[in-house]
Amino acid sequence: MPHHTRGEYMRRALVVFALAALVAGCAQRTGLPAPTLGPALDDSAALVSVVAGRADEQRSVRFDSENAMGGLRVELNGDLLRAREGRLVALSDATTDVVVLADAGWSRTSGGAWTRHDLADRAPVRADTTVAGLPDEVDPAAVVRSLEGGLVVEKAEEELDGAPTRRYTMLVNLRQQAERTRDTTRRAQLLAADESGFTAIATVWVGAGDLPVRVEQVLRTQEETVFQRVEHRFTDWNADIRIGTPTP
Repeated sequence: MPHHTRGEYMRRALVVFALAALVAGCAQRTGLPAPTLGPALDDSAALVSVVAGRADEQRSVRFDSENAMGGLRVELNGDLLRAREGRLVALSDATTDVVVLADAGWSRTSGGAWTRHDLADRAPVRADTTVAGLPDEVDPAAVVRSLEGGLVVEKAEEELDGAPTRRYTMLVNLRQQAERTRDTTRRAQLLAADESGFTAIATVWVGAGDLPVRVEQVLRTQEETVFQRVEHRFTDWNADIRIGTPTP
């Protein structure tokens, strides 16, 4: 029987421990859900809980968003990554690139030099939120959770971009939406809309595995004129996305 020194035993123990930690780390990542539609959800509480929960489980996603109000339109597209240090975002509009990390943000215009921003600074691409608030504007889980307290008034199966989805139409409670909004400017806008008698309708398209595919919210005046329309699209769940500090 071979003789082992105390040092050899310690080395073997460390190897076993490292392998166990590696296996545990791999097991924590949630894979994509089955490519089939889940059961229909009966109310907004179940809809928000299930769909936002499944979105939270995924490591990454690509997004496109459009915010149209008063003849102005802002389009954003980019990537979101859930990392150990928090949600990391890289996005662009027509002229500006923005990167948001856990401790700071960066922006550049027309491919110029990068400028560093504190998290409390106003977002370069959204005047109604801060750098820290940008992830909530594009994170599918946060977008869906902003509809908590709404009322589902219609649901149907619908093909969207060639794939089956379940479409849910909801009446949005603007006051409750405002109370959950961290950005003070956005909160004031929602409260003013509610006090002015505006109504909001949200439509959520839920795809395979209860993941959100598209979310649209339309704000109308008392005269039924469209005041604002915000749309989000989500694709490429768990894509190989890497986001870090921009290089000069």
